[in-house]
Amino acid sequence: MDHVTDRTLSVRPLGPRDREWVDLTQAAMWGSSTVARKGELLDTTALPGFVAVRHGEPVGLALFCVRGDEYEVVSVSATVRREGVGRALMLRCFDDARKRGCRRVWLTTTNDNVGAIAFYQRLGMDLCAFSRNGVATARRLKPSIPLRDEFGVGIDHELEFELLLGADPVDDLPRSSTRG
Repeated sequence: MDHVTDRTLSVRPLGPRDREWVDLTQAAMWGSSTVARKGELLDTTALPGFVAVRHGEPVGLALFCVRGDEYEVVSVSATVRREGVGRALMLRCFDDARKRGCRRVWLTTTNDNVGAIAFYQRLGMDLCAFSRNGVATARRLKPSIPLRDEFGVGIDHELEFELLLGADPVDDLPRSSTRG
């Protein structure tokens, strides 16, 4: 069943007919269908996931891997920015993880990805691990990872974010604080 996030955007499970688009999207966004993180190289071509669709066209993708009670978002990307696509995909992953009985959703990004870092925190995810020079290990597995991003910032460190899932989805929301 599609999860409707607004009148023009829906998120649905990845299907067999999406695979060509997934492979093209992964290559365009990340250089290949492999993802290197935490000293491991993952092939995304067979991973399950979700596709965000607007006006009948795919506009975003989230791929995940479940190991035990941990739900890793291996890759999330949107072909349009700041239109709620990434948020819709991540919320669908959170919901899917809860339904599967997972205790935690996690992902890895790099130090240069400041937009994503802020995005994950807005979703209630916490920075839970920092791997100094972790990208050097990833680069040995996937040499195509650049040394610097498009702004000249060194891509050096891996940052792990997590959302611990409670029995009630409301328990997962970040708490607001007041300063007085």
